[in-house]
Amino acid sequence: MEIKTKIINGNKWQLVNESWSTSSAWGHRTNILKNGYDYGEHKCRYINRTWESYAFQSCMFGAVAEIKERELKRFIDNYKYINNIERFKKGQKDEVIKMFEETEIAKELEVLYNAIKNRDFD
Repeated sequence: MEIKTKIINGNKWQLVNESWSTSSAWGHRTNILKNGYDYGEHKCRYINRTWESYAFQSCMFGAVAEIKERELKRFIDNYKYINNIERFKKGQKDEVIKMFEETEIAKELEVLYNAIKNRDFD
């Protein structure tokens, strides 16, 4: 098990990485914790070697992408609920996505993504 930590805006993000294997494949699992609370998990299955820059990199990328997708969906659903909208008008969804990109969670996930990319952990 390997734990990578990054402090972003006073929030402690931890990426807990583990390996697993069976007789036919092997893989990695990444759990992401924010301030000690489970924020999401991603599991990668490999049949042969990977071409990562370092161990667990692609699985950590997958975990961040899943969390960002989930948070974006939550943001869009919340926007629709607050504004009593069932379907967006043309171009409206793009505006809402831009609004999401300005939220604290989106910015923190971008910093976390770049930390994984650049192997920049605390």
